[in-house]
Amino acid sequence: MKNYARLRRSVLAIRMIWSVLMRHKLRTTLATLGVFMGAMLLTCILHVLESVHLKLKNEAEGLGANLVTVAAGPVDFVRLVNEAEETSESSKAAPGGNQTSISENAKTTERQSASSPPPKAATLTEADITALVEGLPQVVQGVPFILASGQAGSGLRRSSCQMLGTTSAFPELRRFRPEHGRFFSDDEALEGARVCLLGNSLAKWLFSSPEAALGETVRVEKSRLRVIGVMEEKGMDPSGLRMDELLILPIASYIRSTGRQEHISGAWLALRDRNDLESLKNSIDTLLRERHRLPPGKNDFTLTMGDQVDELVGNALRLVRTLGIIGSGLSFAIGTLGILSIMTLLVRSRRLEIGIRRVAGATRRQILLQFMGEAAFMSAAGGFLGVCSALAFCLFLAASGALPPYFSLPISLGVFALSTCCGILAGTYPAWKAARTNVLQALRAD
Repeated sequence: MKNYARLRRSVLAIRMIWSVLMRHKLRTTLATLGVFMGAMLLTCILHVLESVHLKLKNEAEGLGANLVTVAAGPVDFVRLVNEAEETSESSKAAPGGNQTSISENAKTTERQSASSPPPKAATLTEADITALVEGLPQVVQGVPFILASGQAGSGLRRSSCQMLGTTSAFPELRRFRPEHGRFFSDDEALEGARVCLLGNSLAKWLFSSPEAALGETVRVEKSRLRVIGVMEEKGMDPSGLRMDELLILPIASYIRSTGRQEHISGAWLALRDRNDLESLKNSIDTLLRERHRLPPGKNDFTLTMGDQVDELVGNALRLVRTLGIIGSGLSFAIGTLGILSIMTLLVRSRRLEIGIRRVAGATRRQILLQFMGEAAFMSAAGGFLGVCSALAFCLFLAASGALPPYFSLPISLGVFALSTCCGILAGTYPAWKAARTNVLQALRAD
């Protein structure tokens, strides 16, 4: 019976709180709106921050944040341009202009490149990379590459491009894989098979679509290469190399037939861990200087460490986190002050109600709990609606592909609990003031 009586009193108290709040809909809405904005902003910021963290981490890994790049001489990657006016003029000015057969609609126009020459140092070899892998425990794998500018053509279409000679380990190491077709195998890489893969943009230019490029033949310098795959869209890597405009072929094929050279442009080194990168850099520097017999203060190679990407990611996350904390803190402060001001006005306007309830037998404790319950109800409602709205917004971002999906139950429950606590804290003083209201003064004044 006692439990039933307590439950009945609790239900009556909740009904009373609901009826009071409904009688003051405008004030209730204004008080709830402040907490709603604070909860929505904090939930959204925390979830979006984690989504951004995941995206930056994935992009950093995809761009080679766990790699060290060793390049021969200064790093100077060639960049392509795709402007029809320059293309048309350069094609018309070429000797024997009829050989290219340019059409009026510019579909068979040759693209020209605004480029600088590739590194000219010829001191780095595959033996150097093997020595680095075998001599440094922190280096797990080394993938050599040759990077040079060239011309790729098919039919009446030609394009300046960057030729990348590498090994079959390239896709896994650089996380850059074929979207159509396949990558060349270990046997093809060792034999120097005359096969190649095209970057997505290059395949679209030469063959109109990536699918149409499979099985076709591409002319590169004096060689003919069979297209066995088209790479996925990647964009630009940290060094400025446009990955979608590459022509990738086995390094042995480039050395034997296309480029006819023994040296390499550089290599990507996969690390066992990211600890003590400065010490690793000094070890690589020392080993290569000894092998190349270089005098002090002179290098014929360039090292690019992956910690620059880590630093960029860390700075971005710290900035977002700081702005998020400041913004959510201000929002909750505004929401708390809103409930405090609204509840204070409600206490003043309801002095007669308080006096009548006291005369009817309500204790100060009951008056205190009623007003604190009203503040808690408003803040909880605002927090619940704010959390739900923020999650809906995050779901929309994930569905649109702008950010990877992320949901945290502890964050959502924590923001809801924080919203309720802010409302209780803001309603404590008005509730105490209502409980201390003098009954006779309240009845006489009203």
